[in-house]
Amino acid sequence: MLNGKLIENATGFNLTLSTLTFDIAGLQVVPNPYKQKDNHPDYHVEFRTPRGTMMRVGAMWRAISERSQAEYFSITLTDKNNKTWRMNAVRNDSLRDGEWAVVPLAGGEPEPIMVAGHLELLDDGNMVGTIESFDFAFDVVAVQSETKSDNNHPDFHLEARSPNGTIIRVGSVWEAESNRGNKYYSVAFWSPRGSQHRANGVRNDDAGDDPKFNLIPLADRRESEDAFA
Repeated sequence: MLNGKLIENATGFNLTLSTLTFDIAGLQVVPNPYKQKDNHPDYHVEFRTPRGTMMRVGAMWRAISERSQAEYFSITLTDKNNKTWRMNAVRNDSLRDGEWAVVPLAGGEPEPIMVAGHLELLDDGNMVGTIESFDFAFDVVAVQSETKSDNNHPDFHLEARSPNGTIIRVGSVWEAESNRGNKYYSVAFWSPRGSQHRANGVRNDDAGDDPKFNLIPLADRRESEDAFA
């Protein structure tokens, strides 16, 4: 539901972020001159207002992964709608020295939601569609995962675009089969407001091999199996 890049410079870092609802470029991350305790942030995240005033909008901490012992950064940011976003900046092999990829925090519990939309299979094996609810609607592309190495890993990465056209990963899709042998898709996604949700993609009755799967709210296990029958 967000991505971005953290790039080191002479005075700190530049931070760019993209979500389904906004793109922000030119955020300045500067050392915190008032840090006195370990839990105080190492850096302040600042935004330049239309009149040129630097306004503090977030904070950043240096951290070490317990599992890999790799260094990363933990970031919080409050947007113009007063929503606070939490994210990490991590290294990977595709980045240059002094660059970190900004990724959403893993984990969290999905919230129930009423949902509509669809996913449609394409000839190349990928999918296109929409995800809609009371207060949002956005187009998505489900791209086959090239890194799946375990049955629990998703079969597709769900992607959408920010207002400026930046591609953002907004969820995952798994191929599944009901107890009665009917194919469906299990979908996990982030909404534009950053909340996590689940849905299922199912064919209409008597649809045969129709490539279109309609999105429905995730019910409890028994109701889901009946719906997929």
